[in-house]
Amino acid sequence: MRKSLLTILQILFTVSLGSAQEEQGQFMRLHSERIKVNDSLCYQVRKGFSRRDKTPWEPFCGKFSNLWYEEGYGYTLCVKEYNPHADTIHVIKSVARYDVPKNYQYKKSQYMLVNAEKIMVNDSLCYQVKPRFGRSKDWKPFCGVLDNFYFIWGYEREVIVKKYDLHADTMSVIKECSRNTSFEDKLRNLQARKRMGMQTNNNDSIQTPPASNGE
Repeated sequence: MRKSLLTILQILFTVSLGSAQEEQGQFMRLHSERIKVNDSLCYQVRKGFSRRDKTPWEPFCGKFSNLWYEEGYGYTLCVKEYNPHADTIHVIKSVARYDVPKNYQYKKSQYMLVNAEKIMVNDSLCYQVKPRFGRSKDWKPFCGVLDNFYFIWGYEREVIVKKYDLHADTMSVIKECSRNTSFEDKLRNLQARKRMGMQTNNNDSIQTPPASNGE
């Protein structure tokens, strides 16, 4: 009985101590995405507690103590002092962490098609891309990097990118939506017909795409 009473008192003391610490601090919100400010990747913060608060987000390019930040999650924090111009914001407690709605990250994104083959542009092997929706029907070369994407010869892919920009060094792929395997199907059918000894015409001929280094 005494042990149970002692345990209850310890729990009450811990809760009261945590509440006292929160009363001494300030509440703030931490956005699920970071932004670029003068070539630095900065947090987006605002003072307050409620998720319904419409106060504008402001950049914070310093560091957080006592916090493990994971992009894609929003946070409600209790901090010693809310100061977006400080080098470090000291976190007393992470009050809440919540998932961002799944469609949120796609609001400003764009759908894009990636051709099944690459082309040579000025001695560089480049992707062929075009917007999934819109008037443009011609493939355009993109000689930069497709981040979070693994190219496979013979597969036309539909992907979602954060921003469609042919002149960028990198386009970040959020998600692959579909993969057109018509090349593989045609090759498989042709091989099956050859095994069966069926006659093929010129329209059935197919060339195996060249292998790219590391892909």
